[in-house]
Amino acid sequence: MSPVYEKFLSSRVNYIETSPIREAVSKIAARSRVAKVISFAAGEPDPDVIPRELYGELAREVFAREKKSVAYSPADGLPDLKAEIAGFMKEYEGVATTPENIVVTLGGSQAIDIVGRLMLDPGDIVFVENPSYVNTILVWRHYGVRTIGIPVDDEGMVTERLEEAVKAMRGEGRKLKLVYTIPTGQNPSGVTMSMERRKHLLEIASRHDLLIVEDAAYNHLVYEPAGIKPLRAMDGEGRVLYIGSFSKIFGTGLRIGWLEAPGEIVEKARAAKGPMDMCAPVPSQYIVLNILRNKLYRTIREKAVSEYRVKRDLMISAIEKHLPGLRHTRPVAGMFILLWLPGMLDGRVFADQLLEKHNVAVIPAAAFYTDDSGRNVVRLNFSMSEKDLIEEGVKRMSMLLKEMTGSSQAT
Repeated sequence: MSPVYEKFLSSRVNYIETSPIREAVSKIAARSRVAKVISFAAGEPDPDVIPRELYGELAREVFAREKKSVAYSPADGLPDLKAEIAGFMKEYEGVATTPENIVVTLGGSQAIDIVGRLMLDPGDIVFVENPSYVNTILVWRHYGVRTIGIPVDDEGMVTERLEEAVKAMRGEGRKLKLVYTIPTGQNPSGVTMSMERRKHLLEIASRHDLLIVEDAAYNHLVYEPAGIKPLRAMDGEGRVLYIGSFSKIFGTGLRIGWLEAPGEIVEKARAAKGPMDMCAPVPSQYIVLNILRNKLYRTIREKAVSEYRVKRDLMISAIEKHLPGLRHTRPVAGMFILLWLPGMLDGRVFADQLLEKHNVAVIPAAAFYTDDSGRNVVRLNFSMSEKDLIEEGVKRMSMLLKEMTGSSQAT
């Protein structure tokens, strides 16, 4: 940074870090210009599964019939869309809410940022899953908070450890605010929180006077009966702030998500959001409105679930065939599998060499962790993978591991 400009920067820039996902995407894009890359690195739905022709038809209708499609909407979203989202939450999530409790946002990401703006001060404590979604960790660090990672196992956040951490922080006189969780199809692990843990989490929030931020991005990519409910549907005290998103079903480019929260918080969220962006993209709001109004959501979701279930099964089968003995998650929802490399093999080094030598892209998972426990972990995405290349990509991973460790057995 040039000294000429450094003196003009705010102290907040000290909290700003580059997203490792963006760095990885840049490397993959550069490699893709010179070679065919098998990518397990993405974090979004397959464009070939999304009904783009339908969107084209809806867009033509919107621009032809809706003069307001090229104008601002209210900052908190089209009233009709908020009403449809309220109905959607009732039908698909079992959550009774009203349009007045909803703010339409630029995807779930903006809702996460708004929560940070409204609720977090420097020095506040936020509890997150360890690992957790890296961009939430990064954006909330902009507000000078301290993130405390709570271990995750096959049933999700280990809530017993959460309560221990809450008591310890209280004992130190710390200011505790939020628990952030992706309870279904967690990013990056793919793990889904059990009902017992969900109940315990709500009990902890009530007992220790905390709010829960439920990131529901993957709630509707569930591949087997899991016997679960959203935390928001189980919340009897108004302690859950619900962050919804249509990105993982309808496509990330539409940029339509929402925050559902008590009225007092929504009022502040509406006031904060207006100067930020004026409103979410109005054509996208109308497209999503018409998808919901015309009862098209179920068909779109069912196709996505069917396609991604096949890809998930292909990836797990390939891992068990070509990487026997390596620990990995078995997601019942979401888009991701975590894979632990043998020994303390560095995930960043592995990812770099895998891309350079074998033209396969994965995401090193260390940045998703709040400590050093994820150094030997990589994240694999199956939703964007080409079915006929999944096994080949995993086979190349096995080849590199053999080169790096001198053994064909992953132990």
